[in-house]
Amino acid sequence: MMIRRFQSPITLIVIAVLLGWGSAAVNDNASTMSHTQNIVVREGLQVDWATHDVGNCELTVTRYGAIGFMSSAGTQGDGFVYPSGGGNHLFYGGITVGNDSSYCVDRYFGPVNDDTDWETTVTPDGMVHMYEPGPNNRDEYATASYDDSGHPTPEGLVCFQYSWAWDDPGAEDFVIMKFALINDGAETLNDVYAAVFMDWDVANYLNNQGSSDPTRNLTWMYETTPYVGVAILDPPRTTPAANLVLIDHTIYVYPAGMPNDSIKFQFMNGTITNPSSTGPYDWSTCNSAGPFTLGPGESAVAAFAILGGDDLSDLEANADTAYNRYWNWPGIEEGNSDVSVSGMKLYPAISRGRPFTVQYTFARETPVQIKVYDAMGRLVENKNYGVLNGVGEFSLSLKSLTDGVYFVKFEAGNRTTTTKLIWLK
Repeated sequence: MMIRRFQSPITLIVIAVLLGWGSAAVNDNASTMSHTQNIVVREGLQVDWATHDVGNCELTVTRYGAIGFMSSAGTQGDGFVYPSGGGNHLFYGGITVGNDSSYCVDRYFGPVNDDTDWETTVTPDGMVHMYEPGPNNRDEYATASYDDSGHPTPEGLVCFQYSWAWDDPGAEDFVIMKFALINDGAETLNDVYAAVFMDWDVANYLNNQGSSDPTRNLTWMYETTPYVGVAILDPPRTTPAANLVLIDHTIYVYPAGMPNDSIKFQFMNGTITNPSSTGPYDWSTCNSAGPFTLGPGESAVAAFAILGGDDLSDLEANADTAYNRYWNWPGIEEGNSDVSVSGMKLYPAISRGRPFTVQYTFARETPVQIKVYDAMGRLVENKNYGVLNGVGEFSLSLKSLTDGVYFVKFEAGNRTTTTKLIWLK
């Protein structure tokens, strides 16, 4: 694979600067970007896959939810390398979403070949876009989007994928992946689970062992050192994982006809449980979040950290850092999403083309101002709503902004709180 690098900062017109900072390695398929800002990049847009490599780990993300490589053949991608410059510890991984054994959508292992349910969206452009707008090549951010049109019975489910990596000390041992699920179909999807399956191969894969920690919604694998794993970040830790499971390949992968969607869904909904390996062998992990209910046009979010550590204690510390980083982005103090803030509530958390709604309840006259920031901390909207009193609601339109994740700071009197949202045109 050839990688092109720009050797000095250049000014680009970036069509959509969403969230992110830093440097990246991506496959050779360049395009253009737009936004008046000095940005250091190695590659442009519209690629099949890209590798986050700015920190102490390297993780490949793809245009259709496969993680580590484009397929289990392992020929397009870098897997999960930890520490950076070391060896790859991931055979293959992916995001699976479903609500029944007949509706599991993924690109992970199938009974014969990899499943091909997720298809990259054309509108919006779902190819991997890697952004590196951080000063001095600090951090990096990537996006992709795909839908369930490759499934035998598609339901109109769309997944918007976001991923971030950092190079600052203490936050360089993980990549955060966020999946925003939107029901574009006509029917309600009940009992939907979102799970990350990872077939870890740490050194000699036949000597791997692993376990899980429900307080951190964390699974891990190791031989001696390093440790690698996955932690659910969203829903928050106050919400138990649907399942944290170690998967025995003797039973669920190697036999003919495995792993089928029925088995996958039983891992996702917690029917099959196994919180720890029973001895050294070849194991996979599954971290499952949910269930979610998605009515037509409704959305849900699941986020995970893919991480490494020198030992279990280091891995746990990195999982804690990833969790805190997700809920408190650098430079922006954030409160929990979907809660009443300073007498105000914003919904939905994700909107496609429609204004957000802000509800308020004030016992007395209260001056209200709303500021919208991107993750670089740049103020992109500043709206003054004057003095409000009583109970009411108003619309917050972001139609002038590009697609992405934004942070909304509510200022009501002397109280302020910040929450995040996803805006899609």
